[in-house]
Amino acid sequence: MPRDTPRPYHHGNLRQAVIDTALALAEETGDERVSLREVARRIGVSSGAPFRHFADHTALMTAIAEEATVRLRLMVDRDQHRSPPAAIERLRTMGHSFLAWALQHPTSFRLVSARRLYDFDASPVLAAHFHAVRERTVALVQQAQSEGDLQRGVPAPRLALMLRSAVYGMARMHVDGQLAQWGVAPRSARRELQATLDALIDGFRR
Repeated sequence: MPRDTPRPYHHGNLRQAVIDTALALAEETGDERVSLREVARRIGVSSGAPFRHFADHTALMTAIAEEATVRLRLMVDRDQHRSPPAAIERLRTMGHSFLAWALQHPTSFRLVSARRLYDFDASPVLAAHFHAVRERTVALVQQAQSEGDLQRGVPAPRLALMLRSAVYGMARMHVDGQLAQWGVAPRSARRELQATLDALIDGFRR
């Protein structure tokens, strides 16, 4: 059955079906402004049905961003448990986790990056997630400095921001299709970006 053919709705969880279909539609079309009417058509429900759970497009995008960030957090937490104990290595692992998530889920990364699409301030989930990521990153930088593995001349929050910005920028270059201009083939993107991150972290080492 073609993907754009409306199908009868049998899931029993309309809210999740709307989120999943909207994300699939954004991935298929590359359009961030997903139409709730088109989402309803693809699910096979009335055009007003999605509004039982989402007041408008912003509410839908906020829910998508929440789900994406929760999945990212779970990946980061899982990888941290497998990481070597040294703070510098846990920082490296966190960066690798973020890159892996962005490369595996480029549409989710693109939508979460587009803050104009959703209401960050109205979401306790998003606020808690980003606060936790920031605090963990700063804490790991401080620990790595105390362990003698990172320079102490740069304040920990500033160094954490520098590392976060670098990882985000690498992921953004991949999603925006800019890596080819730097001689990085799609099949080697993850390996090259992780190696670049490693070189950056090692450059800050004492």
